[in-house]
This record gives sequence, structure tokens and C-alpha cells, in this order.
Amino acid sequence: MFFLIGLVTFHAPNSVRLEFANLGSFETINHPFGCDRLGRDNFAMFAYGSLGTIIVCIPARIFTLIFASIFAFLGNIQMARYSLVTDLFSSIFLALPSLLVALVTIAILPDSQFTIIISIVLADWAMSYETMRGKLSEIRKSGFSSASKALGGSSLHVFVFHTIPALASTLEFLFLTGIPSVIMTIALFSYLGINTNLWDLGPGLGEQISFSKDYFNKTPVSVLLPIICVIALVYSFGRDEK
Repeated sequence: MFFLIGLVTFHAPNSVRLEFANLGSFETINHPFGCDRLGRDNFAMFAYGSLGTIIVCIPARIFTLIFASIFAFLGNIQMARYSLVTDLFSSIFLALPSLLVALVTIAILPDSQFTIIISIVLADWAMSYETMRGKLSEIRKSGFSSASKALGGSSLHVFVFHTIPALASTLEFLFLTGIPSVIMTIALFSYLGINTNLWDLGPGLGEQISFSKDYFNKTPVSVLLPIICVIALVYSFGRDEK
């Protein structure tokens, strides 16, 4: 991908070099896309901002599916109290705006990078839970599950050889369809000034937009590159859904 060139060519844009402040594009070969008002290379911020977003969004989506799966399996147990509790929690979280849930979580929990992942998990798990709950119910009532039980197959056998393989495609679909929304959430967090980097990789994509938007007439690339990057990341993962 294009951002890999930036990762190989530049270091993480953490230092301030005012001698390159507001440097225009193609003025020097060392900074082909110019620098922002703190002298940080725009291409380096584009590359490391992309990397930081991917590093956060993929684990966040995986944890979301794990969390939703646990609730879905509990809700699928033939015990009314488990189903009632999981459905109740799901209904509550579906009724609340996901961004509100995420921001409240960040405000309540200690300030750390792992809090960002927890906030995304709590904001997104309910929709995945409902999809998986329906799929598990469909699998349980399917002919191959009934036939396996009729032939003496244990619940563990049905789960390992029928439920998990049938659920794999649904999990893949949920993972791919959920990544774009996580990317947008991370960009919004960064725009609001919330640190979303798990490592010291420089400013996030949203932070880059927020920092340079008032100086668009001087360094338009500082605003346009992170916007293009967010769109490209969303499209790259969204394209895999088809």
C-alpha cells in the first residue's frame, strides 16, 4: 500500500522542526508533500496515522466479536434467565447512540490506550450480538444439527463440527463490515483530541485534520492527506465485504 512507502522512508513524526513550518508540496525532495505548521512531514503523518489507525481498529473489532460471541452463546443456552439478561443488555445498548456510549466509557474509565478499545467494544457489540444470536438460533434448528443429535452426537460434537463451521462465514462478514465504522470512530476520537495511538506514532488522522484546518490556505495538504487516508482505509476494508 501507498502508506508503506512513508513508513520505510520516514521516522514517526513526533519532533517539531519549525524551520520547515508550512513548507509547501514539492519544494524539497526530502519533504515531497510539504510539512505542517510545526514542521512535521505530511507524508510521514499520513503513513504513521494510517498505521496507528489499523493497529487500533483490528484488535478493537476482534475484541468486539469475542465479547458479542460470549453473550450470543449465553443467550443461546436453553435457559430463559440467560437469554433474558443478554437480550435486555443488547436492547439497552442498541437504544443508545454508539458514539455516546463510547464517549461516556472514555470519560469514566482511566485514561489509557486500552480504554479506547473498551469504548469501541461497548459501542459496537450489540449489533454483532443480534446477528450472531439469530445465526445460532438458525443453526440450532437446522437439519444437520438435528440429524447429528438423532445419531447420538453430543452437544460438544454438534458445537465443534457444525456450529463453529457454520458460524465462521458470519464472523468474517461481521469483521469486515465493522472495520469501516471503527476507522471512522477512531478518526473522530482523534479529531476530538483523544489519544488513540497504542504506541508513539505521532498524531492520529483526526488530530491532523483538527490541528491544520484553520491553516488550510497555507498548508492544504496537511488537511487533505488525512481526509484522503480515512476515505481510502474505509474503502479498502469496505471493498472486501463484496
